[in-house]
Amino acid sequence: MNTTLALLAALVLTTIPDGSLKVDFGNAPDKCQDWAVLSDNVMGGVSKSNLVYTDNAAVLTGDISFDNYGGFSSIKTKFRAVDLSSYTGVKIRFKSANQKFAFTLEDSRNWTRPNYKCKFASKRGDSWEEATLYFKDFKEYVIGQPTGSSMDAAVLKGIVRLGIMTDEKKEGPFSLEIDYVEFFS
Repeated sequence: MNTTLALLAALVLTTIPDGSLKVDFGNAPDKCQDWAVLSDNVMGGVSKSNLVYTDNAAVLTGDISFDNYGGFSSIKTKFRAVDLSSYTGVKIRFKSANQKFAFTLEDSRNWTRPNYKCKFASKRGDSWEEATLYFKDFKEYVIGQPTGSSMDAAVLKGIVRLGIMTDEKKEGPFSLEIDYVEFFS
């Protein structure tokens, strides 16, 4: 199975007539509901996170704690190879209460290898909005620390996991409702 078909099957992506690919979250059979929570608990942190799917969205809520060197929560896909090199960026339709997040791309299963992220934030409070992130603006990180490098476009040929994470860098409650993630050319 080629990587585009594998991604379509794995993420319930639909091709839009304009050539974009879309992850449409929700409970319906044609909606995506296979992203999972990955929080600082994997390294001893104690942040609380919960992911639920509504009819038309994925809702990530929780409480960030810096105890035990914690401080993040995320949702991620399972590891699957995908080639995003024919796309320019990603649009995310979301709702949050004036908080900061980041969309992440990984090209290795090894968590000590670089990953890439681009930050986005709510601007209007608790109403639907859309963030447009261009791949040229993604930055390289190693174990949560910026390297100062931008993402090389060649990385897009070998993406193995997608994610969305909190990027607020402060303790306390958070909430993010995601309608869809759409890759565009």
